[in-house]
Formats: sequence, structure tokens, C-alpha cells
Amino acid sequence: MTRRPWGAIVAGLAALVFAAPTSVLPADGPVAPKLGFIVVGAVLLAVAIVLTRREPGASGRGDAEDADDVTP
Repeated sequence: MTRRPWGAIVAGLAALVFAAPTSVLPADGPVAPKLGFIVVGAVLLAVAIVLTRREPGASGRGDAEDADDVTP
């Protein structure tokens, strides 16, 4: 069974949240809603980083360590 790449999914969602004020709110509108989008996007990006680091193979260990062990 394959696992979904939740880190990538949440990172994409964070990108959409970061872009939302540009496409939804007026340019000369109040700053408070824009800051809300920035805070929510930053939290989602932090969650995406944590989820990506927990994925299998994210540590960089594994097959690469064994590649140096060459036995005749």
C-alpha cells in the first residue's frame, strides 16, 4: 500500500493560502486579513516541513550507505 505524500499536499495548500490575498482581496484593502493569511500559510508550511521530514527516506540514510561497501 502506498502512502500519500502529505508533506507535499500540505505545502501546496500553504502555497494556495499564501497566494489567496493577491487574487481575492483588493490591493488597497485592510492589512489585518492579509496578515491572517500569512500566519495561516506559515503554520501550514511548518507542518508541511515536519511531515516531509517524517517520510521514509527523508533522513538520507539507507541504500546510499551500503553503496560504498564494495566486496570482491
